[in-house]
Amino acid sequence: MQAKASLTATEAALFQPRDFVVNAGGGERLSATVRAWLDPVDGGSVHAWNLAGNKATSLHYHDHDEYWLWTKGRTMLTIRLPDGRRDTFEIGPGWIVYCVRGVEHGHQPLEDWGCYEFIGAVRPGARQGHLQREM
Repeated sequence: MQAKASLTATEAALFQPRDFVVNAGGGERLSATVRAWLDPVDGGSVHAWNLAGNKATSLHYHDHDEYWLWTKGRTMLTIRLPDGRRDTFEIGPGWIVYCVRGVEHGHQPLEDWGCYEFIGAVRPGARQGHLQREM
């Protein structure tokens, strides 16, 4: 099944920011509703980050799906939906962040941190890099 285009403000009404953040180490699983939005993973995109606690990531989104599998340290993760609703969560090892196309995400580390990051298949015409949304 082909996943849908980027999440819009209207479609965001189906979700809460917490729907994109899963404590897999604690037994949580991703909902079928979020899974339906994800494109297949690009297996060649997997890479590891191990960075100092002062290496934050500002709020941004992509035209492709992005995943973070947290392996080390704690961080304050912010998820903002296209309709402007947002929430911030403390996450650490064992958490997975599923950043569906159009869902903004960023984090402020509380200590040195590490994660595996990988992306979904990039669609033709997709913009590259960190995209910013005015709210």
